[in-house]
Amino acid sequence: MDRIAKKILCALDVNCRVPLSRLAKDLRLSRNVVAYRIQKLEKEGVITKYICSVNLGLLGYKTYKVYFKILNARSGLEGDFVEFLLKDKQVIHALKTEGAFDYSATLAVQSIRELDDFLIRLKSQFKELVVDYWVSILVYSKVFKLNKWLLGEKKEWPKMERYSGEGKTEAIDEEDKKILRELSQGANTPMVELARKTKLSLDVVKYRLKKLSKSMVNAYRVMLNLNKLGVYHYVVMLRVRQASHQDEERLVSWCALKSNVMYCSKRIGYFDFEINAAITDINDLNEFMTELKQEFSTIIGSYETMINSKLLKLNYVPF
Repeated sequence: MDRIAKKILCALDVNCRVPLSRLAKDLRLSRNVVAYRIQKLEKEGVITKYICSVNLGLLGYKTYKVYFKILNARSGLEGDFVEFLLKDKQVIHALKTEGAFDYSATLAVQSIRELDDFLIRLKSQFKELVVDYWVSILVYSKVFKLNKWLLGEKKEWPKMERYSGEGKTEAIDEEDKKILRELSQGANTPMVELARKTKLSLDVVKYRLKKLSKSMVNAYRVMLNLNKLGVYHYVVMLRVRQASHQDEERLVSWCALKSNVMYCSKRIGYFDFEINAAITDINDLNEFMTELKQEFSTIIGSYETMINSKLLKLNYVPF
C-alpha cells in the first residue's frame, strides 16, 4: 500500500462523511483519483465498513465487557452461541479471540439488572459451552487516529473519549434513533439516501444530523481489515497494583506516544487496563511487551494477551 492510499484511509478515519470533493482538495488529488482509490480499497477488503460511533454515556448506558472461555463445544453449539451474540441488541461489539480468552462481547445496558438478565440467559442456554467468564465496566476509552501508526507520524493526533453513563444524560426521539440506526452501519450514507431510508424529509435529516453530530456522535470513521495491512490486532490486558492517578496518566501518555497503539481503555473489573496494538510479528510483540514491562514494572501486577482474530459484530446503537 502506497502513501496516497494510507493518507486516504487516515482522512476517512477522521471523518468518513466528508464530501469526496472536499477530501480530494484536502489531499491535493483529483476527485476521480480519490474515488477510484476508495473503491479499490473497498474491493480489496481493506475497508470493511463505515461506522458511526455514538456516545452511549449521554443516553444513560453503561458499557460492560465480558470475556468468555469455552470448552468441549458440541457440534453446532458454538455457532448458536455466536448467533446469540449477533442477534442481541445489547451486544454492540463481539469478537472471536485467540489466547487468554475465546470470545469477548461488549454490552450497552441501562441498569445492572439488564446485565444480570443477559448473563442468566446466556449461561442457561450455553451451560455446556461456557466454562468461565470475566466482566469489566468501561470507565473511559482513548482512541488514537490512524495517522499515528499507519503513517508513522510523531504528532499526537486528536483522540475520542467515551465514558460509561453517569451524570448528565440527553434524550433522543424516534426520528433521531432512525438516523443513528442507518448511520451505525453506513456512516458515509449521502444525505439524500439517508432521508429516503429513514422516510424523513431532507430538511429534517439535515437539521437533526447537525444536532446529533455536535452532541451525540463521537466520530464517523472507517473500519479496516488489519490483516490486509500486514498487522495483527493484539490486546494486552493489565492488572495494575497500587497505581496513582499520575501512574495511570503516564501509562496513557505512553500509549499515545507508541506509534502502533490504536486505543486503550480504563476498566473496573479483573483487568484495569486494555491496550490494543497493531503488531507485525512475534518479534514486534516481544519488543512491545519488553518495553511496556520495563517502563511500568512498579505498577503492573500481571497481564494477559490475546489476538482479536475475527470481528463478529460492531454496532454502537443498542436500540
